[in-house]
Amino acid sequence: MNQLTAMTQGGAILGQVRRALYDFTQVGVTPWEIELKARQLIKDLGGELSFTKVPGYHWATCININSGIVHGIPTSTVPFRNGDLVTVDVGVYFRGYHTDCAFSKVVGTASGAQTRFLKAGMEGLQAAINTIKAGVHTAVIGNAMTEVLSTYGYQATRELTGHGVGRELHEEPLITNLKIKNIASTPIISVGQTLAIEIIYVEGNSALVLEDDGWTISTKDDKLSAVFEETVVATEDGHSILTLPSLFQII
Repeated sequence: MNQLTAMTQGGAILGQVRRALYDFTQVGVTPWEIELKARQLIKDLGGELSFTKVPGYHWATCININSGIVHGIPTSTVPFRNGDLVTVDVGVYFRGYHTDCAFSKVVGTASGAQTRFLKAGMEGLQAAINTIKAGVHTAVIGNAMTEVLSTYGYQATRELTGHGVGRELHEEPLITNLKIKNIASTPIISVGQTLAIEIIYVEGNSALVLEDDGWTISTKDDKLSAVFEETVVATEDGHSILTLPSLFQII
């Protein structure tokens, strides 16, 4: 089985897992319950846990709340409250290859500000994915995200990026969300290249802090953050999303 076939099948597994987790993530649910559900779903669908293959990380998911942005350890048994903005990041390893995806949602009733914040992220992700095809520089992807976020008054993070994905969960090239003027200085996407396209952004200042658990990264000003992510393959004339159903089909 070649890489694209394996990642297409793995992406379909992961897409099903994400859709189930998206529906399951509600007021009263805990991060640990999501973690257990993710583990069972991945096993039942024939995949392996991707994130546990990262040295030192022992969980199937990363779960963050409100100002938490990435790498949150999903061991909390504190239930989500109405209005919490929850981010769930999950991956699948299938026949030697990784796929990666994430979503953010407000559980219960979202405020107008929260709704606008998440809308910006989805629009930014769509704009970024729309640029992808063989021969495009990676800066074009990040620039598309940044342009959308700036129209809403939000910022991408400097330190956190999208990335290549395949035999390893995190591969080259890094795909920054930041505006890059010298586009030609960045890598060129090739036919068949598989990428984890993720928009990682904040409501306020882009400064981040590492929490005491050594994994969770949060906004320094305690304002909202969110992540939307798809695994995508570049083709001669465009791209295909491998993590299906995509976010654009389930949100």
